Amino acid sequence: LAQALPRLLYVREPVARDPRLSAMLDRVRQDRTVSYRGFRTVAELHDHVLHDLAVLLSERFGQVEPTVPPTAAAGRLPAYRTALIGREAELAELTGLLVEADVRLVTLTGTGGIGKTRLAVAVAEQLADRFPDGARFVDLSMVTSAGLLGEALARGLGLRTGSDVGSWLRGRRLLLVVDNFEQLIEAAPEIGELVRAARGVTALVTSRAPLRLTAERVYAVPPLSGPPDSTDPETVVAGSAAVRLFVAAARTAVPDFALTPANVGAVAAIARGLGGLPLAIMLAAGKVRMLSPQAIVDHLSDQLALLTGGARDLPARQRTLRDTIAWSYDLLQPAEQALLERLGVFAGGCDLEAIAAVAGGDPLPRLEALVESALVGQHTTGTGTPRFTMLESIRSFALERLRTGDGWHAAHRDHARHYLGLARAAQPHLEGPAGPDWLSRLELEHDNANVALDWILAHDDPAVALDLLRVSWLFWWRRGHIDEVNRHLADIMHHGAGRLPDQSTGLALVLAGGGAFAAGRVDQALPMLERALPLLRAAGDDGGLALATATLGPFAVADDPELAARYRAEALASAARLGDSWQVSYVHSRLALLTVGDGRPEDARDHLRVALGSSAGGQEPFAALLANYTAAICCLAFDDPDRARGHLVDGIGLAAEGRDEAVVSTFLAAFAELAGRAGDPVKAVRLTAAATALRIPSTELWMRACVAPWPALELDRSLAEARLGADAYAAAWAQGEALGLDRAVAEVSAGT
Repeated sequence: LAQALPRLLYVREPVARDPRLSAMLDRVRQDRTVSYRGFRTVAELHDHVLHDLAVLLSERFGQVEPTVPPTAAAGRLPAYRTALIGREAELAELTGLLVEADVRLVTLTGTGGIGKTRLAVAVAEQLADRFPDGARFVDLSMVTSAGLLGEALARGLGLRTGSDVGSWLRGRRLLLVVDNFEQLIEAAPEIGELVRAARGVTALVTSRAPLRLTAERVYAVPPLSGPPDSTDPETVVAGSAAVRLFVAAARTAVPDFALTPANVGAVAAIARGLGGLPLAIMLAAGKVRMLSPQAIVDHLSDQLALLTGGARDLPARQRTLRDTIAWSYDLLQPAEQALLERLGVFAGGCDLEAIAAVAGGDPLPRLEALVESALVGQHTTGTGTPRFTMLESIRSFALERLRTGDGWHAAHRDHARHYLGLARAAQPHLEGPAGPDWLSRLELEHDNANVALDWILAHDDPAVALDLLRVSWLFWWRRGHIDEVNRHLADIMHHGAGRLPDQSTGLALVLAGGGAFAAGRVDQALPMLERALPLLRAAGDDGGLALATATLGPFAVADDPELAARYRAEALASAARLGDSWQVSYVHSRLALLTVGDGRPEDARDHLRVALGSSAGGQEPFAALLANYTAAICCLAFDDPDRARGHLVDGIGLAAEGRDEAVVSTFLAAFAELAGRAGDPVKAVRLTAAATALRIPSTELWMRACVAPWPALELDRSLAEARLGADAYAAAWAQGEALGLDRAVAEVSAGT
């Protein structure tokens, strides 16, 4: 008799469940014809059964009953024992939106655990007095069948049947909060119809996906604000809602918990690592009973295992982070679930082209569903390209699911192929005018490149990994990822020992030697470069030879001048055969430094003419930066500071075009030293401050590896302060810090 009708189960909550019952409830969530309701006491079960029997009898026998007034407790807003933290801006926006005359339906969207329900209740509390009949709250979390929406609304409002809801609402002026709508999306038009029919009702709905109704205004609930870059506890607390929530939640577990200079860094790392997700932050804070904040940070690599044990009065789906994500995952169609799993291979986000490479076919319809479900985030880059990201906890869940299926290998293989292809596409542009744009694009994919390299090496293919680094090495250097590239190269040489061709081994040694040199480990760099030479000679690799011998030459001068001369000659011969203007320019820049150090200024000038000429015209900005900085150093050795300044102006202009703050900083420091030489201490202090504000030590490494240090670069701050006086020194420093890239470059370029 009941096979064609929806079924309703009653489940006691909360309780430690037998695994068989948990498995049955999991099946219920997948069955659109079955719903369950929770109860805590026998009396509550009694009320539920009486109400549902009345509904069943009225619908089965078609009895028409008058609308029954709801009980006083029906639809009451949930009461929270703790204050809402960090949602002041959202509260202001939503309360303003919901009282606009033409706004009748607002949907709060966001991933599970973002705090939609808590925010909706806070909004309703603030607006209840603005509606003559107050605010009412209906929870749909236990309803999984769209056909039961009307009855669920009736129960929540204290009415007898679903047919009573429309007539009762038509006579009211109230704010109706409908919570957890995501599993009933198919019934969304019913909400739209209720709002159209009941002109005095405004609906505030929470859902992990929009309802897609004409009258709907969608409000995406953002994560809590993350911590500022500070080690002062008061500054961090004041600047981060995520940190304030962690501290408040931690105090419920350990009442004397406090943010201190000793733990502020760890707490800030927790807030950042959890992406401002309130549920995750509260679950993490609960761990302070057993773990210090630093120990929690150490466990964040496995968020799904760490973030468990939520309060017993929370819904079951919110007691662990995994349950919260699984709730959303279970609502997806199989094809959407499969896409989510494959998206787990991306680290740090991806673009649509990358998704298509890994997903196969047209991913747009499935991707749209994931974005609407708030499992995948979307934003637009500075170039207008859509980019898609996942919270790390959702990515971990996706990878966990992917590993249990049969798509793990294929997804990672396709991911690695895509990013190898991207690196190859970038290579011809990295040294040219489009280099800055390609460097920025590769920086966006930096984490994905690391994932691809790790996967390639884990599958024992060092030659392919080396190829990826070879075609993109300029990116790793220019963007300061020296330690990472050194790690990958060490793995390549370990996996490739005795297996790589001699030329590939030589190339790996050159790149590894250059990386060690850039990291300041000259004692490691020189032997690797020397080991590379016979392999490169045998393979006829002029590019590798030119780089290696030009780098080795200056170091051999003091101990073995004849060897230095042979390196110089080999570098020149290799560069001449190349026809690659940037390497020709680099070799001649290195040789200019070598000859000026030998006291041969005319030879140095000849090398500089070649270095500058072969990189001129804006076609080789990388080589031109090195050539101009080297020329400025040489001009100082020639006692020609004016010409040195001219080369610095040319170089800093190129760096500014590429928005390379680290290189601009290096040039500004040189300008500051020239100002000090010229007897202008105020300008020297101001430019030093500007350089310090822009300095990024890791991204300066490549520059320091490729050019000689500027003579007497560092400003003697104590001497400058004594000369100017404390107030004038502080004023000049503050002015310099405030300049920023564009104003600082304009100042030195104009000579003011």
